Amino acid sequence: MAGRQKRSVEAVRDEIMAAAAELRSVSLAEQDTHRAKVADWLEEQFIDITDPDVLLEATRTALTLYQGGMGSFQDVGTPASAHVVSQLRSALVRGLDSAVGE
Repeated sequence: MAGRQKRSVEAVRDEIMAAAAELRSVSLAEQDTHRAKVADWLEEQFIDITDPDVLLEATRTALTLYQGGMGSFQDVGTPASAHVVSQLRSALVRGLDSAVGE
């Protein structure tokens, strides 16, 4: 598809991991230990992924957090947490792109 940037699995994985690390940082600053634990869980899901199919599976699992799952992402209470949650969601959505790894 013209104009579509192909990204490596590693680049998308690293973006998701960076977003999870930022989520942890903000969560700890806001004393939100639950969300910080979710950030830890996210990093565990994505660490060392190099296969596009594994990335897709991990991304689908992680996106369930936005449907009221264990991350409780629907109740962000501060602008900082809303920002990092938005960044994380954007990174995860990129993990659904079928062009990743091609």
